[in-house]
Amino acid sequence: MADYVKDYLNSIAKYPLLTPQQEIQLGRRVQRWRELKQLDRALTTDERRELRSGDRARQRFIQSNLQLVVHVARKYDKRSHKTLEFIDLIQEGNIGLSRAVDLFDPSRGYKFSTYAYWWIRQAITRALVTYDPVIKLPVSVHEMLFKVGRVAQQLGHELGRTPSMTEIADQISVGVEDLSMLLKQSYRVTSLDAHIADTENNVIVDMIADPAFTKEETRQEIQEMMEYFNKYLDDITQQVLRARLISKPITWAELERDLNISKSKLQDLERRGIKRLRMLMSNPLTGTPLGTDDRKTQR
Repeated sequence: MADYVKDYLNSIAKYPLLTPQQEIQLGRRVQRWRELKQLDRALTTDERRELRSGDRARQRFIQSNLQLVVHVARKYDKRSHKTLEFIDLIQEGNIGLSRAVDLFDPSRGYKFSTYAYWWIRQAITRALVTYDPVIKLPVSVHEMLFKVGRVAQQLGHELGRTPSMTEIADQISVGVEDLSMLLKQSYRVTSLDAHIADTENNVIVDMIADPAFTKEETRQEIQEMMEYFNKYLDDITQQVLRARLISKPITWAELERDLNISKSKLQDLERRGIKRLRMLMSNPLTGTPLGTDDRKTQR
């Protein structure tokens, strides 16, 4: 496990889990926070105080459930073909967690972890659907492929050999032909994000021009990208992208010295940061971003 993942896991371990009563109390404060944010008028002094209290409750709610995100992310980290790394899955799950905190209704009587699990899993699954397969598949198909992989691995351990299609199909209660069609959807093709031979930073998609893209569209896209840049990228990734995307990029050697981070790690941060921005721009999030403190822990 990479050092930065260990650092993140250590940083979230200090947040204690909430009791059922604390979940109800914090949930009510977050509900009030959401109501006040939607008001189309100036807030009174008491309402501003409630707004600040609700924001603190929301942050605590998120922080106390970050370990749940890690638990869910581990289940999706055992893929044979990976585009998203473990820390990426955690970051996507954290976005789902923040959405769950915003929408949680404590009056319904169920545990928050039960409710949040679905939102976290959905956020991670949608990220995998966006990144892992080059051809976009429905979420249901992606989840079935994940189930097939897990069953095949379990049968392999039990049988001591590679299981047959019939054995896997029987285990998940589908026909052999249906399983065969499902597996064909997971065949890999060349990704437009693949690196061009003998280059470190150039990818295929960067070499394809879009003649229909006007200067005005370019300006709007840059403005939109900067909004996502400031909201959803951690501080280190922002520094790396700022240094590399200017007209005269700072060299990797200089960045390595200034930030005390290895060149390979810096390049990985650049790659993941750009991919995250592309995903956000193609599939805008409806939830609110994590707080600054949460982004800083995700290094």
